[in-house]
Amino acid sequence: MSNGKTYAYVFAGTVGLAGLVAGAHVCSGSRKTAEIATPDYLLDNYRWFKEQEAALGQVNSQIGSMREEVTDYKHDFKDLPRSEWPFDAREELARKESVLRGYVSQYNLLAKDYNARSSDVTRHFAKGSEPQELKPYLKEYKLQE
Repeated sequence: MSNGKTYAYVFAGTVGLAGLVAGAHVCSGSRKTAEIATPDYLLDNYRWFKEQEAALGQVNSQIGSMREEVTDYKHDFKDLPRSEWPFDAREELARKESVLRGYVSQYNLLAKDYNARSSDVTRHFAKGSEPQELKPYLKEYKLQE
């Protein structure tokens, strides 16, 4: 046998043994190890990140829209102190500001959940080995005030 063939056999045997060891670890490992090692797990995570990003984008646009409404509403009464506004105008502004606070709170909850899940240890990949499809979703959102 030539050295090239011997090397090929040794290499194939080593790769095969490594595959068997990894497979045995997944099969005999914890339930979490077996769960993480499935394509369904990766696909579910991809879908979750994609859905969360869409939800964050929608809530963020609602925040922007509501901030604009509040600013425009205040602009309508800019020459009057708030104490001289009609009662229904003060009530409407309070309602708009309350809705805005609700959107900001919803955004912050979604962002915290997203950030926590993206920093989860099971989602850390070796530098440069994360799937291309997942890279756009591995980011951190800033909380709003």
